[in-house]
Amino acid sequence: MSITAELEPLVHTSINEAVYRRLRDHLMRGDYAAGDVLGIQELADAFGTSAMPVREALRRLAAQRAVEPMKSRSMRVPVMSDERLEDIRRTRVLIEGTATAWAVSHVTPSELAQLRMLADQIGESLAHPESVDSGLEINQKFHFTIYRGARSASMLAMIESLWLQSGPYLRATRELMHSTKRPSSEFHARIVQAMEQGDAIGAQQAMESDICWAFDKLKDQSSADTRQTRRLPATELP
Repeated sequence: MSITAELEPLVHTSINEAVYRRLRDHLMRGDYAAGDVLGIQELADAFGTSAMPVREALRRLAAQRAVEPMKSRSMRVPVMSDERLEDIRRTRVLIEGTATAWAVSHVTPSELAQLRMLADQIGESLAHPESVDSGLEINQKFHFTIYRGARSASMLAMIESLWLQSGPYLRATRELMHSTKRPSSEFHARIVQAMEQGDAIGAQQAMESDICWAFDKLKDQSSADTRQTRRLPATELP
């Protein structure tokens, strides 16, 4: 996505917090790609704010390792090594799997009903490649409904940080979910079914499978790109 695409002007609540949350959500969903430069004034114009709340939001995001400063005073979405992505993968599996297991004993009937509705919407969207954007938004709501259900503010903060760091990389793999390359089993439906049955281990395993599928596809793509580069004649290399 372009830096300013689909960024609606903000209604004044706490403007600093509103800007931060909007940028945070865009990063989590992968609306910005690794290497994208986020210009302060450009974002301020898109949001209809001054530069100050944008600068503060980017400062907070930099502290969470979601963006990194540049000499131009803009911020950039970091480009990560394969080793760093693997580290995030292992950490997400551990923390988000545990949060899901914790949520099973705390989730309310109304939260379960919402999760079932969101899982159904995700399942319906997967058959339509044009619904990737809305599918990513529903996917985020689904996951964080579960993580909030764990009733752990500390765990939730860690998960948000991990999503901020991995979101720019995982959009491409989520697009595969809306194609014939998607997994044969719909993980979200399995997660909800296990939670409805009070099966903490089953819910945890289904969540871990969902996370691993995306990262494994990303790793496969990286390996394929590396092999293709090695096969190119020297004159064709960038």
